[in-house]
Amino acid sequence: MRLRIHHALFMGFAGTIAAVVLLLAFLVGNRVRAEMRDTFESEMGRQLNLTGVILSRVQPDGLQAAVDSVAREMGHRVSVIALDGEVLADSEVAPADLAGVDNHATRPEVRQALSGTRGFATRTSATVNDPFLYGAQFAEVGGQEIVLRIAAPLDRIDVAVERLRGRIILTGVVAMVPALVLAWILALLLASPMAKLADQARLLAAGNLELRVPTGRRVAELENLASAFNRLGEELQGRMTELAGERDEIQALIDSLDQGLLALDPDARFVRWNRTAVQLLALPEGLRPFTPATALVRHEGLREVLLAAAEGREVTQEVHLHDRELVVTTHPLSGGGGAAGILDVSEIRRLEQVRKDFVANASHELKTPLTSLRGYAETLLEEDPGAEIRRTFLTSILNNTVRLQNLVDDLLDLSRLDSGGWVADTRQLEVGRIAREAFDPFRDEAEAGNRSFEVEGSAQAVADPAGLIQVFRNLYENALRHTDPGGSVQVVIREEPETVHVAVSDDGEGIPQKSLPRIFERFYRADSSRDRDQGGTGLGLAIVRHLVQSMGGTVWAESELSGGTTVNFTLPRHVSDEQ
Repeated sequence: MRLRIHHALFMGFAGTIAAVVLLLAFLVGNRVRAEMRDTFESEMGRQLNLTGVILSRVQPDGLQAAVDSVAREMGHRVSVIALDGEVLADSEVAPADLAGVDNHATRPEVRQALSGTRGFATRTSATVNDPFLYGAQFAEVGGQEIVLRIAAPLDRIDVAVERLRGRIILTGVVAMVPALVLAWILALLLASPMAKLADQARLLAAGNLELRVPTGRRVAELENLASAFNRLGEELQGRMTELAGERDEIQALIDSLDQGLLALDPDARFVRWNRTAVQLLALPEGLRPFTPATALVRHEGLREVLLAAAEGREVTQEVHLHDRELVVTTHPLSGGGGAAGILDVSEIRRLEQVRKDFVANASHELKTPLTSLRGYAETLLEEDPGAEIRRTFLTSILNNTVRLQNLVDDLLDLSRLDSGGWVADTRQLEVGRIAREAFDPFRDEAEAGNRSFEVEGSAQAVADPAGLIQVFRNLYENALRHTDPGGSVQVVIREEPETVHVAVSDDGEGIPQKSLPRIFERFYRADSSRDRDQGGTGLGLAIVRHLVQSMGGTVWAESELSGGTTVNFTLPRHVSDEQ
């Protein structure tokens, strides 16, 4: 909440009066405290002299009793200290405990007394945590020179000073009442014309450019100010009309661009921007003009490019920001500072990398069977091997041909999935029934290797029938490939609140932990030699991931070496609202 000018004037008057009262209370209190301290020291000096006279007539064996008696009469602590600092008697310490008392030779008042003058010192008692005044001087006990010390609390001085300060403040508060009334009246008289002028000027600044403030005031300064406001309003009305049209045209133009645009002044502050730039750089929606770029941009590379733009340098740099690849190009502006164009090339870079990886992997996968086919074919053409070797070579040629066929089929399936050529036709299905049907082509192979198959549980889920069958078949093919004779393949199906969870497990050799995050990548094999020998293309799990995700589910794997592998996936139980 902002203060009005008469409030500020009144508070200034009130603050000045209050400061004077508090300063007076502080200064008077400090002066009284010093006077009372001097008086207290003088009184303590007389008490030291009197106590010294009393103790001079006491024999050493009656020293403790005499000290206790004097302390009771004075109401202060009395200590007798030898010249080497040993405490001989103390009214606050039992005689039996004197041996455990610290040596007092280093106490300030004792050192001063040992130097031949009466010593005083103020410090907080470690016992009661209150300030005490300590006084010490030479004395004699039974003809022996000692240091006599008295300790008196200073709380009475503090109480007296605080009481005096309270009375001064109370008197000041009472006196402030009429003073504040006069201050309020004076503040109103001084501020009223300025407040009216400020209210009208505020309306002018808010956009009411036709408003003019009245003139003819008696105060020359206020009259000059009113005339200046009127001239300013006339000029602003003309300028704003002209600039508003230009601004709207420029903003509409740059907002229509897919490329982000920023303009920065020489101090690296945002001057102008479009919506695309705000989205690409993750800037706040309520970005205000002249906000420093360094306050919002934390990425070091992007910050350097924006600073280069502010300095008027031409730079082109690719920046990785929030999982995006951005190409930022800067140009200088004629009025100082610079502009930055921001182009999102994330999809281009992703597609380039996908293309490179695909070409490299596909070339490698095609090269291996083609090389084998060529080698076997050349051998058969150039030589006349026996019937058994010819049969072996032809079997290898057939296996590699089948492998190429499978690879081409999988590549075509992935191409259809990537391009959107396959759209899941989802419906309510019995997952257990689909799981058993999908295993039919593998029963002969499983029986030949004495591998068992079991489906546990069932549930209704929303899925594409053909897609779900292909998911199961790819998983069965992998499971049987990696399961030794006598092993087993198991499917466990269970219902969850929103999904159906399916787990396809085998008891094969398992997958290394470092390979688990990558097994759903195209052409990735945890055990490439075994996969190739048994006809694997390295695309089966990639196809599974695409199909499950297209049907609204998720897929992941769990495995341990020599402990088998479990591929889990989920399917929705009900048709979503989006469908």
